[in-house]
Amino acid sequence: MYRKQLLIILCMLCFQTYSFAQDKTVDEILMESQNTMQNFQNMSFDMKYNWYETYTEEKPSISYLGSLIKFEKTTYSKINKTFFITDSKLNMAIKCNETEKAFIVTNNTKASENQSPLELLNIFIKQFKIKEVKDHGDQWICTLTTDVITQLPYGKVEIYINKETALVEKQVLYFLSRVPYTDEKGEKKVGNPRMEITLSNYKKKLSEDEKIITKIASYVKKSGKEIVPTIAYKEFKISQY
Repeated sequence: MYRKQLLIILCMLCFQTYSFAQDKTVDEILMESQNTMQNFQNMSFDMKYNWYETYTEEKPSISYLGSLIKFEKTTYSKINKTFFITDSKLNMAIKCNETEKAFIVTNNTKASENQSPLELLNIFIKQFKIKEVKDHGDQWICTLTTDVITQLPYGKVEIYINKETALVEKQVLYFLSRVPYTDEKGEKKVGNPRMEITLSNYKKKLSEDEKIITKIASYVKKSGKEIVPTIAYKEFKISQY
């Protein structure tokens, strides 16, 4: 008798938990994720970017790595050979192309922040009006679409969020523009590409090396009225906007 009652209670609890989870809206899930990630004063994670020539292509044509480090008032974001740093305390931002050995220095911190997955999440919430959520095991899959023209180049975005941590684990971006490409047989075609960004290895405790990487002073410094590269980057040219 006791076992039967216990089974009934457990079933009721499971049903209540399931019902509560299903009642969560996309905006609630996205805002919880955004707040969780923004409330970390210090954090870092790795990123992997896969570019596919079409929505349905299974093999990426381009793959590269990236990372993001958030330390106090600065955010460092790197995509392949290009990195961005914004420092809200200094009201300063830099973009560095390591291949071209060039810095762009600006007081427009928002321009660089838009490269960060954290800021993209905020933009997605504001821009997309059609939203739905699916329960996918230990993840929520939030699908955002639009039936009107927006400022974004994407027609659809999928965001995979861990239920337990509320952290974003993957973003899939479906581009509106058709782009020419050459398939495996050498035939020239045109398709709508998609980008998959996988986020992993989240950490809240930063190493000293990670802290140094985020400092603008590690790359450029003021010399009188001019901004010049540090000794380690003396061969890099600087443009100011």
